Amino acid sequence: MLGPLEVVGTTGHLSFPPRQRTVLSMLLLEPNRVVTVERLVDAVWDNTPPRTAKEQVRICVSAIRRAVTAGGRPDAIVTRPPGYSIQCADDELDLLKFNELVANGRRLLGQGRPHDAADTLRDALRLWRGAVPLAGVRSQLVQSIGSQLAERRLAVIEEYVDMRLRLGQHHELTSGLAELVAANPFRERLRARLMIALYRGGRQAEALHTYRVGRQLFVEQLGLEPGVELHRLERAILAGEGADLLEPEGASRPVPVRAAVPHLLPADIGDFTGRRDLIGRVRTALRGPRDAGSRAMPIVVVTGRPWLGKTTLAVHVAHALDREYPDGQLFARLGGTARPADAAGVLARFLGALGVPGRAVPDTLEERTDMYRNLLSDRRVLVVLDDAASGQQVAPLLPGGPTCSVILTSRTRLAVLGGATTLGIGPLDARESVELLAKAVGQERVDTEAADIALLADLCAGEPLALRLAAGRLKSQPHWPVRDLIVRLCDDRRRLTELSYGGLNLVAMVSEIWQGLSPLARRLLRRVSRLDDLRFQGWMCAPLLDVAEQEAQDALTELLDAGLLDIDRQDGQVVFQLRGLLRAFARRLAVEESSCGDAGRAAERPDESRDDIRGDRIRLGSSPSKTAPDPG
Repeated sequence: MLGPLEVVGTTGHLSFPPRQRTVLSMLLLEPNRVVTVERLVDAVWDNTPPRTAKEQVRICVSAIRRAVTAGGRPDAIVTRPPGYSIQCADDELDLLKFNELVANGRRLLGQGRPHDAADTLRDALRLWRGAVPLAGVRSQLVQSIGSQLAERRLAVIEEYVDMRLRLGQHHELTSGLAELVAANPFRERLRARLMIALYRGGRQAEALHTYRVGRQLFVEQLGLEPGVELHRLERAILAGEGADLLEPEGASRPVPVRAAVPHLLPADIGDFTGRRDLIGRVRTALRGPRDAGSRAMPIVVVTGRPWLGKTTLAVHVAHALDREYPDGQLFARLGGTARPADAAGVLARFLGALGVPGRAVPDTLEERTDMYRNLLSDRRVLVVLDDAASGQQVAPLLPGGPTCSVILTSRTRLAVLGGATTLGIGPLDARESVELLAKAVGQERVDTEAADIALLADLCAGEPLALRLAAGRLKSQPHWPVRDLIVRLCDDRRRLTELSYGGLNLVAMVSEIWQGLSPLARRLLRRVSRLDDLRFQGWMCAPLLDVAEQEAQDALTELLDAGLLDIDRQDGQVVFQLRGLLRAFARRLAVEESSCGDAGRAAERPDESRDDIRGDRIRLGSSPSKTAPDPG
């Protein structure tokens, strides 16, 4: 890729027509990651794709797969919804090898080995077969990404030159630097390095001429004076100052990186309850690839709606596995979709925990990812990423090698994480809920008020957060019978307020989720919350909302994407449930809506077939002679 696109298999060079070259280039630009069909369409047709674009992309991928299979790699291209991924090892793709060598060079510099670092960067730069990657591929998107790679090459060249200059090797740099400056006349850092090399080689007049030629170009073509660094170098050369003074101000020196063992996990909780089967499945998924001899990194994604204990489970398992990861544990809260954390900021914190001084942390996300993966390449570290918003957010935070493992939590499935094991977490069952309450309030109270404790557990809908907050209320009011709290929680208008305890404002937490939804999705939640039966099918959404079926499906999809509904099967049909704290919040708003005179579009009827769906305010009538549509 680092030059004209060139593919070589066991049978020799492989050739591809233009459209296939574009699709293949896009896959190679993101090796071992999923590239969506939509992105491939954008690359091939820019802004004017035909109606058959997706089908044509699939035909292209099939043709590429056949050619690569014939070339000796039958498993290179895999289909992973919502797109495709090309699987490449570092020694199979020059881009991956380049990234690896650059990361190694920086690591060696950080370890105080500048000669080895410079040699490694030289080897990385020798992989380039031209200044323009993927030259000849006719795609605006490919060329745009290629321009970023070309910019990165220049940045690495500047790092390499700095290393050689610090090692006193200015003589061998002069001619190459002159060619680079001629090709990139407005790149001030390269011009500055050429001036330094010339001056140190006893060529003071040529160094000053290099500055003056550059200044003339800047003034005539850009209307700007050269930057501070070039001015400073000119003054130093005119003054005949020593070569050491020609180092750029604030130039980075080798910074030693001491290996540190991070322990960033939050504390485990003492009343962890249940989940034995799920814990076993997480542990098996983390060990499975290694037990099978695979080089893939184990990734487990725990999904489920809010307040079911995803974070608590992940932290509990991570603590239980600490001996299997002697090089430490990393943990970060990613903020979900409401406040997604910046991956670059998370990486800066991770690098600091791994022993990288603040001044040695690179500026860009890509460079931080390189350093992070290089530091973890031979270490056994467990990475826990909590409340991920998307696969794109997570991708830079994943280690690159099989020695590490990752546990992710998310409200929804992260489709772009190929090869990950996804495990759903549901509510605690009745026995586990009572067990959790017993741990929190004491077994004696459970024994004396067993029936009320069971009813309280049912009111909390198996949500560990609600159960712990209810237990906290009972402990803070030891004179209350459990029945008193039950009476308070039965009122939907008060439930979240009653459970807001210990500085935790449940109303604010649920409101934040609510505000992130579209008006139609909020209305669907309100209407669904008023159904007597907690379960509903997809076809019911349109009559509930009194809108077209497609609009109703969009609202339902939004709720599912936000991870707010439980999904189950009943009599072979897919059914959805709105439960717990969010249902109480939605019912409260539904009551307020009704009190303002809007009882919904579905009128309450006193006498309907038993097959009807009944609600406090809503009933969907259906003719006994008609069959409900299959949600399919």
